[in-house]
Amino acid sequence: MNVLRRSNGLIDTPRLRKAIGDWVEEKRVEAAKDIDRVKDTYRKRAAVIGFRCGVIFHLLSGCTHESKVCLDFALMMAEYCLAQQIKAFGEALQSQYLDGNKAAKNKSNKTVFELLPPVFTMDDLRALKNGVCGEVSLRKIISRWLNDGLVSKTDLKHWEKV
Repeated sequence: MNVLRRSNGLIDTPRLRKAIGDWVEEKRVEAAKDIDRVKDTYRKRAAVIGFRCGVIFHLLSGCTHESKVCLDFALMMAEYCLAQQIKAFGEALQSQYLDGNKAAKNKSNKTVFELLPPVFTMDDLRALKNGVCGEVSLRKIISRWLNDGLVSKTDLKHWEKV
């Protein structure tokens, strides 16, 4: 415990920053595919917690560089925190996003993206979202998919999965 008390100043952990950065980006893409605003919100918090756990692990290990075990521990903690935050607060946050609507959750194991046909329209996406998303939100979803390279525009009203 004295090791932590004596530690001060900048603790540079480039490998840990990269590992957590890659993890949080992976979760962002997952959340975008699933159109899961809860996961998108809590992934950021979980990444910060996982990073802090990794820094503490690194300090207690006494190593000069972050070890693979340190990185694995930080990622495990981030994953655990994300799962527990979604379990504890996900439903309440989702209901906030739905503005009080008691819309039923999609029980399918498939993501909205996977449920779309190979070539789809805005109407196809709107139907899968059951009217939960407005026009601006639907356009933002497709824009993110375009930026992530998941779809390409075929004409004015159609997109194709890549």
